[in-house]
Amino acid sequence: MRDYDLFLGNVITSRIRLARNLDGYPFFIKNQKSAKDVVKSVNRALVKCDTFNLYYMSNLSPIKMEALKEKYLISNSLIDNKECGAVLINTDETVSVMINEEDVIREQCFLKGLNLFACYDRLKYIDEELEKNLDLAYSKKFGYLTACPTNLGTGLRASVLMFLPALTEGGKISALIREVEELGLTVRGVYGEGTKAEGFTYQISNEVTLGVTEEQILEEVTKTVERICTAEREEAERIYGGREIETMDRARKSFGVLTNAVVLSYQEFLEHISRVKIGAMMGVINIVDIDKLDDLTVSVRPHSLSERYGKPLSAIDRDLFRAEIVGSTLIKLKE
Repeated sequence: MRDYDLFLGNVITSRIRLARNLDGYPFFIKNQKSAKDVVKSVNRALVKCDTFNLYYMSNLSPIKMEALKEKYLISNSLIDNKECGAVLINTDETVSVMINEEDVIREQCFLKGLNLFACYDRLKYIDEELEKNLDLAYSKKFGYLTACPTNLGTGLRASVLMFLPALTEGGKISALIREVEELGLTVRGVYGEGTKAEGFTYQISNEVTLGVTEEQILEEVTKTVERICTAEREEAERIYGGREIETMDRARKSFGVLTNAVVLSYQEFLEHISRVKIGAMMGVINIVDIDKLDDLTVSVRPHSLSERYGKPLSAIDRDLFRAEIVGSTLIKLKE
């Protein structure tokens, strides 16, 4: 059994989100004419930044909207304001700019692994283009003005999605949450505030945005994630390393279920893919591209499956289609 590698598999993705508003406009736009004017202005401002696809929420099917949410590219707040909302998404889906969400503009960048500074660098360029072309709501005293006071100042939310099975199974996740909160950070579920962890996956992010610089936020979240990775590795070596046969058995049984199932619910999938991932990280099952397991977890969510199939699927049809995709994907990953 190999050592439980620091960062390998534990850090799934990094995300930076910037909240911005416009002078002369309410922070939450409900007027459809004003909303369309803002969408056009933002689109023009960013035309040179990247190759974006523009989606008006009112033109999207419920399945498409939910599938975009499952990929973290849009939020519930944008869906709730679908008559006025829109989103710009680049071709590789690493950047999305939500327009007329809780704030007028919400810029996001996603990258795999612990890459908060790289995410911020990409968004900084986009943010600078917005500054050049639009009048952003800014106060010399308070910084960027936002709809929610918790985003005031930098308007920056730095989040890291982490896979923490050992700390969870070892009963130490509650203590971790308390320790992280004492540092001014927070631990949430995979979709942020008010959501639950799924498949041992948690989101670590900053709470404080006022009175600190962007660099200070990035450094604090990065250092905290590194400490959590170390704690997870130590706990994993204690739990899984001390029970190699059991760890191997659970991983390979779960692999067998996932590659042979005819019907597979999402909850059942999460349970077994977590065991397979633990086994891959511990070296008792031969899957090198561990991040492909994370990609699979997103791609077989309910609405993403329907979008991939090309039409709405019943619950049983989703479970049949999921089993087919999961089985064929895992067999290829183990070859």
